[in-house]
Amino acid sequence: MPQPDIHPIPLDPPATVAKARLAVFRAEPGSRLLFILPDQADNFAHLPRLKALRQAADDAGVQIGLVTQDKDIRYFAKKARIPVYRSEAAARRRWRWPKPEPPLPPPHKLRPAYIPAPPGGAAIQRAPAIVTKPDATVIWGEPRAKKDRSWLRGLVYVAFIGVIALIVLGVTWYLLPQATVIIVPARQTVISSVELAARTGIDEPDYLNMLVPARVVQARVEGYGTTPTTGLDDAPVGRATGVVTFINKTGREITVPQGTIVRTTFGENVRFRTLEEVVVPAGVGQQVQAKIEAVEPGLIGNVPALTINEIEGPLNISLRVSNPFNTEGGTVERVATVTQEDKDRLKNELLAQLQQQAYLKLGENLRPGEYIPPETVETFVLAETYDRFSGEHADELGLQLQLLARGLAVDLDGARELAERSLRESVPDDVYLLEETIQTGDPQFTLFGDEFVNFTMTARGEAIRPIEPGDVRDVLAGAPVDAAPQLLQDAFDLARPPVIILEPSWIQTLPHLPSRIIVRVYKSPPADESLDN
Repeated sequence: MPQPDIHPIPLDPPATVAKARLAVFRAEPGSRLLFILPDQADNFAHLPRLKALRQAADDAGVQIGLVTQDKDIRYFAKKARIPVYRSEAAARRRWRWPKPEPPLPPPHKLRPAYIPAPPGGAAIQRAPAIVTKPDATVIWGEPRAKKDRSWLRGLVYVAFIGVIALIVLGVTWYLLPQATVIIVPARQTVISSVELAARTGIDEPDYLNMLVPARVVQARVEGYGTTPTTGLDDAPVGRATGVVTFINKTGREITVPQGTIVRTTFGENVRFRTLEEVVVPAGVGQQVQAKIEAVEPGLIGNVPALTINEIEGPLNISLRVSNPFNTEGGTVERVATVTQEDKDRLKNELLAQLQQQAYLKLGENLRPGEYIPPETVETFVLAETYDRFSGEHADELGLQLQLLARGLAVDLDGARELAERSLRESVPDDVYLLEETIQTGDPQFTLFGDEFVNFTMTARGEAIRPIEPGDVRDVLAGAPVDAAPQLLQDAFDLARPPVIILEPSWIQTLPHLPSRIIVRVYKSPPADESLDN
């Protein structure tokens, strides 16, 4: 008869045996189902599930097969007697379906077993036995009688359990407790001061002779400063004005240009200039008047009438001049004047400013770790130029000043190095210096020279006496919890009372085993743990 066709059933992830069993239940009896598994089908790598799938297929009269490359699934499928193929084509070429395992025969069809007879004796027939439990044996026919000794076995179990419990309790009491001890050693301050000398011509710090390098640095600075003047003087301000009369000494017309100079001829000659152009009519004795103004301001221009009688230049041959009235309007007022005190004050102010600039500019030439003591800085004036003279009328005095600054740069890092080395050598051998606490103070300069400077450098730090965790365990092993803090404070120099954390907390004695005591020694109190008892 023709064989039924094969029905491929791809199982989409997640592929489970439950999905395959559901397909088996829905299939017609006699069908051939080929389950094509995805790459990830871990649910099929399970022998009991595959045996259940095989049993379901046998009950439904359906043949099944699996297509997979997974080695584990292939192994368990063969154990469950389910055919496994590498591809659908391979299944179609050669489909196989193992027959179900035959059921066990009923008890009444089992043949009795015979024990061979001894020589000269008859064979002994014995009924077969089916073992159902390790402690129960059933024989077809009469059950085998067993003595009831369960009470003795129970007593042995109880005794055994009691002994184990005592051992566990003892070991637990000895090993279970664990203590954590947090201690902070006390600190002590260590100070060391050294006398040092900084000299030129030295390349590196010399600890033996307490010398550090120094070098000369120079810088030029210049600046301009001003200051109000403080002197007072009478200064001419207003110019005197008036009129003069020009008289013709010839028979021709004469033009007098604007700006013609006329003056007095007695004492200190006072000069005036005409403010307009005038024309003297032709004819001897003809005259004309013109306005004049003093050339110099001040009271000097106020002259009496008839004192202006001379014309500067060639017009003096052809004309005569005279002032019929006094000239008036020349005035003076109090004005600021430059004094020597103003110059000295301005120089001192500008010198102080430039000296500060010079110190900063000298700092630009410093190498890392160098320092210029202000006491070593000298300034020399290269040029000074005032824009006013002493006695000159001016409201403000200006000064252009140029300086040369010279200083001594000291290797301060080298000085700190020598001071810190002296501090380390001053610490006793049994004391530990905390490097992070080392500090050096500012240098204290005592003596200055052109090529050297003497000073004192002080270094300080904090030190602790180390505490070994093993020593702490030896003190605390088996000690009462209440007495433990005092034992530690008596044995060690602590910054504060220790913290003891015991687990479990109800135990009142520290562990007898030192290894069960965890010791934490901190140079400083930990930020994340409380140190309060």
